[in-house]
Amino acid sequence: MTPQTLLGPRLRRYRTSLSPLAILGWLALGPVIIVLTVLVAGVADAPALLLVVLIGLLILAVSVAYLLWSGSTHLDLHEHGIVVGRSFLGGAPRSMRFTEIDPSTIRVFSGAHTLLPIWQVRFRRSSSAHLFLFPRADRAVTFLGPDRDSDLSGMQRPVAPGQGIVVFGSQQAEEIAHQLRTGLERAGCPPHLARWSTGFGVHELPSNGFTAAQQVPGMLPARLGGTAH
Repeated sequence: MTPQTLLGPRLRRYRTSLSPLAILGWLALGPVIIVLTVLVAGVADAPALLLVVLIGLLILAVSVAYLLWSGSTHLDLHEHGIVVGRSFLGGAPRSMRFTEIDPSTIRVFSGAHTLLPIWQVRFRRSSSAHLFLFPRADRAVTFLGPDRDSDLSGMQRPVAPGQGIVVFGSQQAEEIAHQLRTGLERAGCPPHLARWSTGFGVHELPSNGFTAAQQVPGMLPARLGGTAH
């Protein structure tokens, strides 16, 4: 069954927030490497110069692809749940009902970019399935749902710490968190449980990647409650 069948009509689409500074930095990476190589190494002959230019263009192409991949992230709010994914080289989107989200794990963080190094620098598939962040992302909403590899079906799925975390970078993170809590109430969750995590407000993540990951409830397999206060 499709998300539209099980989750109802789409009410709104949220897109990840872009960082102009990050865009300029990534696009400048290739040209800067070309210029520095020519100046420092003193490349003069045509074949060597052509090789340097080709390498720089390849780096530029990779940078453009990474920016498109990161910037194509979207979170669709449906009547009975959410769908999060990427429209550019993102694979199958993740779908979950509101009833499959742990309300205590709905949090809003600033400094979300600190989560990127320990996960994405390894270029593992699990990174793209968990972190929907643009480079230099600031605010993000996080929540824990079912295992990322379990398909939406007629059966209710349990939350899965580690494999079920979603980190979605957006300057509208607080509004998205509010919509998630409202959806939980609409699905039958008692208001005091659905809105319990609002008391944490916006929590600033530390600059250390692993320490930052420890602050996000459900991001690490052994941790569900997190340590954000």
